[in-house]
Amino acid sequence: MKSEEAQPCCKIARVADDYNISEIDAKLIKRREQGDSLRDLATYLNKQILSESLNTGTREVVGDADSIYKVLRGNDVSRSRQVELRSKLDRNGIDIEAVERDFVSHQTVRNHLHDCKAIDTGRKSTVDVDDAQKTIEWAQARSEGVIEQTLKRLRNAGNVADTPTEVTLSVRVGCSACGRTHRIEDYLEQGGCNCQTDPK
Repeated sequence: MKSEEAQPCCKIARVADDYNISEIDAKLIKRREQGDSLRDLATYLNKQILSESLNTGTREVVGDADSIYKVLRGNDVSRSRQVELRSKLDRNGIDIEAVERDFVSHQTVRNHLHDCKAIDTGRKSTVDVDDAQKTIEWAQARSEGVIEQTLKRLRNAGNVADTPTEVTLSVRVGCSACGRTHRIEDYLEQGGCNCQTDPK
């Protein structure tokens, strides 16, 4: 039995082992049976990962895993607040970038339940516009945070001017049919490019 545990079946099994999260399968299955969505399960596990990582800090970090996770992943949180929190975690000996790389997506949870535990999630693998918007906003926030942290390291190394910066990404979607480009927000709101519905 121990030898089987030494061979993680997937990312979820690996991070559960790395962060000493016990009985994760039983917990995920129970929450799923109680109505949690796959996205809820991913958030639950990510908070568990974050909570365990906070215990490795050199000093006590103000705020619990829930509040810190909301700042890191919240769509309504300013970039400057996220950068400030990341810097604070880093100063306290927590490699938040490494922790976030261990975070899982709802698709990873789906694959784990289906492939590793032979559990039918019972729902079609679909995505609606709201889910897509949240995923895109998360990706933007994540990318901006990584770029900001990289610029900070360059400033600390003296490779660029030591002046405050704030990174903002703008995503545009190009339509191959007509050549138009759209802001991602407009593209989703209008249901794609309207070139096919424009009067001839």
